[in-house]
Amino acid sequence: MSRNAQPSLAVWPQRESGLGMRSALTETARFARASASRNKPVVLPAGLPRGHGQGVLVVPGFLTSDTTTARLRRALDGLGYRAEGWRGGPNLGPRTKAIDNLKERVAALADATGGKIAVAGVSLGGVFAREIAKMMPDKVGAVVTLCSPVRLPVPTPLAPFVWALQRWFDDDLVAAASGDPVMPAQPMLAVYSQDDGIVQWQACVPPPAPNVTAIELPGAGHTTIGSNPRAQSLVAHFLAGALP
Repeated sequence: MSRNAQPSLAVWPQRESGLGMRSALTETARFARASASRNKPVVLPAGLPRGHGQGVLVVPGFLTSDTTTARLRRALDGLGYRAEGWRGGPNLGPRTKAIDNLKERVAALADATGGKIAVAGVSLGGVFAREIAKMMPDKVGAVVTLCSPVRLPVPTPLAPFVWALQRWFDDDLVAAASGDPVMPAQPMLAVYSQDDGIVQWQACVPPPAPNVTAIELPGAGHTTIGSNPRAQSLVAHFLAGALP
């Protein structure tokens, strides 16, 4: 595909946004603390609604892998869902190979569980989740995005990494995710935080729609949103109503 005049997915944040190297370092420290407790038991509030074997595919954020979504998947497994990672290695952006792999994973999990699945994504993984839901409405019944931008290009201190990798991005995928936000038709939960230190939080708020639930989670960090027990509880309540 042509790589001429490809729109950028990211821009450097303006000073007044509060995002920059300092906020990125804060998020790095959050991530380090969360990683140190990654193998500890996942404890969720009593009385959360439970699943009955429905599939949930969880897509990691930009430059991260399934390791970073392990606690979210363990929480969902503990609630009776069949939660799996995308098994695509580090998320290096919207490349054709990555989306093809994701399509295969969605189809395999839907077939294995005998019904439509939910696709959940952290940050850029949520962008993937929305786009794959639009591509595969026969396999995807619900979408969850955690600190995921809906308006691109997104202001972020990770912009230099996006620029460095963008030559390998798929033009069609970039175009589909850019411009005026188009949400999937399936029920969708979008969780965002005004304390996000990586992505401008306003860019993560989807346009109002009957099928879209947007919830702000105060104090939540970008890099730890998936391991946040409050976010996990929100996902559990949402899935109970969205997946039959």
